[in-house]
Formats: sequence, structure tokens, C-alpha cells
Amino acid sequence: MPRTLRIVSVAALAALFAVTGARAADAPPSIASLFQRVPDLPATAEEAATWVDKTGRLVHPGLLALKADIAAHQRAMEQVLLATAQDGQAQGAVVADNLDKGLASVGIDMARMQRDPAYAKEVQDRMRQMSPQELMAMSQKMNAPLNADPRFTNQAQAMVDDTPVVRAAAEAGRAYTEAQPARLQSHQKLWREADDAAAKVRRKPLQVAVAKPKMEWENIGCDAGCRAAWDAYATAMLPLMIARDTEALRVHRATLQRHRAAVADGLKTADKHLVASQYGAASRSQAHRGWIAGYDGAALGEISFLIERITDSVKSAAVVAHCGKQSVLAPGAVCR
Repeated sequence: MPRTLRIVSVAALAALFAVTGARAADAPPSIASLFQRVPDLPATAEEAATWVDKTGRLVHPGLLALKADIAAHQRAMEQVLLATAQDGQAQGAVVADNLDKGLASVGIDMARMQRDPAYAKEVQDRMRQMSPQELMAMSQKMNAPLNADPRFTNQAQAMVDDTPVVRAAAEAGRAYTEAQPARLQSHQKLWREADDAAAKVRRKPLQVAVAKPKMEWENIGCDAGCRAAWDAYATAMLPLMIARDTEALRVHRATLQRHRAAVADGLKTADKHLVASQYGAASRSQAHRGWIAGYDGAALGEISFLIERITDSVKSAAVVAHCGKQSVLAPGAVCR
């Protein structure tokens, strides 16, 4: 890719991600705005049943829209990664093109070295006999064509030339990404404890005044009187089961609030760095762009983790509310 085209592509990405007082209509939503839209868990099991259908499929409009916008943000970031990959390929081609010229300038035939082992050994032997000063001079002469090529971007220099804002974003992104495994372990521990506590709630025996029929409801011998007794029992038991699910759901609700509070500052900081650096599009350094893209991906991962836990929580809380009396009459059957 010609250097002018590479610059245009980065500029276009910068425009795409530019955030002003009024963000462009087609610009992806920021990390901060996505995080702000993560809802609290519903307060009751009955409400949870409105978030998913009987199959457990998510139907909550706000969460579905949030997941769609996260996907849109990821697609936009893929363009930054694509530009970085294209830049790397173009730079590789420039290096290869100048390598032959540089070798020729010091009397080395690269093509012959590749096909003639004896010649390759001769070159290696000659270089072993050279002093450090001679090797340095040879290296400088070999690199002269590359350094003089206007298409070549010295990546070490590009890192130095990036603005302080971009460098700060890259360093923050590298640190945040490196800390991601530890954060994930902490989140998983938090939710394991919540799941264990919720399971303990669901194991609590329920006391109901109506006697449970001795014959199973699904037994072929369960006549009209038996079924009437089961219906009375289910009518008394169902509200207690739903209340127990609500209690378990509230354990998850409190955990979600703790989790959100734990990651809020980190995501707020990430959003500031990402917006300021135009999500890496403002950088000419491949390394900086990679760290900033990783920053964005890790921050999105935090939000996606929350959405997954919300979805799991409402699914488990909604089962009895969806199935109704069937949860009592035939608890092992598929909810219809």
C-alpha cells in the first residue's frame, strides 16, 4: 500500500472515531456509554420472566440493543486492526525491497546466497573476520537505502513521535490488558460465591399448609380427585417457589452491583484514553495501535462479562415463573 494511501486510511479511521460534543451519527458508541446502559437485574422472578422466553432466549430490548451496539463497536475496531495489518504488510514489502539494494551496496548477492551454499559460507566467513567497527560501517551502508526510502516508517521512532496522549493511552492499554487475567479470576470468584449462595437459597425447604398428594401427578392411576389435590398443592406451592427464586435473584442482583462498582473507574479511565487517542487511529506506531486496540477489547470484555452474567441470572430466575404449576406437577418435564 503506498504511503499516501496508508495515511488516508488512518485519517479516515480517525474521523470515524472522532468524538465531539455531538458524536457523528455513524460513529460507534463509546465504552462509557455502553457501560452506562448495562441494566440492573430485575427485582423479582416474575420480572425476570419478561427478559427471556420459555426457551431461555434473551428478549429484553435494552440488552439486545446493547449487544448489537457492542458488535458494531467491535466491527469498527476491526478497521483499525485492518489498517495496522495492512501497514505492517506494506512496511514488510518496503524492507524486503530495500534489503536487496542494501546487500548489493556492500557486495553481497542475496539471490546467489539463497541458491549457492558455498557462496553463502564465503560471505559468512568474510563477515566473521571483520572488526566490530567494520561490521558497524557495513550495517550502516546496508541500511542506507531503507532509511532513505520515504515509504519506510521507523517503528521505534514512530513510538517516540506519537503524541503524549497516544503514548499514555498505549501504556495504559498495555497495563490494563496485562491485568485482565487477574481481574477475570476475581470476577469469577465473586460470581462463584454468588452462585453458591443462590443455590443454597434454592435448597431451602418450603413449608406449605396443603398436603402433597402421595401418588405422582403423572401416574396413570392419578384420577380426577388426585389431580384436584395436585392442583391445590401446586396453587399453594408455586408462589413460595417464585418467592424463593426472587430471593436467589436478589443475591445475584447485589453481586452485579458490586461487580459494576468494581470495574467502573477502570472503564471510565479506559474510555478517556480511547477517545483521546481516537482508538489508536491517531497513532503511526503499530505497537501503540495494537496496545490501544487491546485496551478497547479488554474493556468491552468487561461489559460483555456483565451481560453474560445478567443473562444467566435471569434465565435461572425465570424458569418457575415461566413454567407455572408445571414446575410443581412435573418438575422434570420440559416447560411448555
